[in-house]
Amino acid sequence: MSPEPRTRDAEATRSSILEAAETVFVEKGFADASVSEIAEMAGVTKSLIHHHFGSKEALWGEVKHHRFSEYAEVQGRILQEAEPDAELLRTSVSTYFDFLRRNPGFPRLVSWMHLEEAEDQPFDLAAQLTEPGIECIAEAQRRGELRDDVHPFYMLITFIGLAEYWFQSKEHHCQWVADQPELMDDERFHDALQKIFFEGVLPRDGGGVGEGD
Repeated sequence: MSPEPRTRDAEATRSSILEAAETVFVEKGFADASVSEIAEMAGVTKSLIHHHFGSKEALWGEVKHHRFSEYAEVQGRILQEAEPDAELLRTSVSTYFDFLRRNPGFPRLVSWMHLEEAEDQPFDLAAQLTEPGIECIAEAQRRGELRDDVHPFYMLITFIGLAEYWFQSKEHHCQWVADQPELMDDERFHDALQKIFFEGVLPRDGGGVGEGD
């Protein structure tokens, strides 16, 4: 008998567990999520979750990896193929923003990661993008494409933070401008983010690397 049906069943089970686990982790974080709740939502037994993932900790890691890998693959290719210039940074801002727009639960997952994880539990996929991202920004600075008086790491985490914060908090903050519902529009904010961010990182006369850090 061909093993293909069994393989497809296993893949479908694994996928349903990941989907259920992401839903629970986004809502409750790692500490308050239970394997029992995930199993019930996925329609499987706890023992089947342990069979596929081993532990709640391993499942948590797999959920993060599974969702973020979509972005990491695209951004990794951009960093390898694009010229290290201002346009690469613009593309990177848009790529991350679009990823978050398609995956609105991910910023909340990131918040739980920051709240609950110890410093010795790095998010490997994100870490793998950090070094080449910093180097591409630094090369663009050396070419005169970007201002050189701001450390590349600060540029990187600034656009990441701005994009994540919008999707984490727009419902809360837009209550202050309830009479202007158009301000809730993601694309309008994306345009504003690009303008605000790049007005501050385009080349300027004077200054050197490290100044103002």
